[in-house]
Amino acid sequence: MKTFVLVISMWGFNGSEWVYMGNQFVNNNPMSKSQCEALIADDQWTRHIENEYYSIQFDCFEVDKKI
Repeated sequence: MKTFVLVISMWGFNGSEWVYMGNQFVNNNPMSKSQCEALIADDQWTRHIENEYYSIQFDCFEVDKKI
């Protein structure tokens, strides 16, 4: 079975495109893909976005692959 981790990364808008800012948080608890995707579902989070130039992104990465 493939295992996945939840990664939360920070992004910034430079006026023309979104770029990775170099900061991320990794949940080190391996889980199935469906479990990870359930954690990042829109209905699991309430968003409060006050700065249109910064954002965070939620992704599920396979543990065997480079994050």
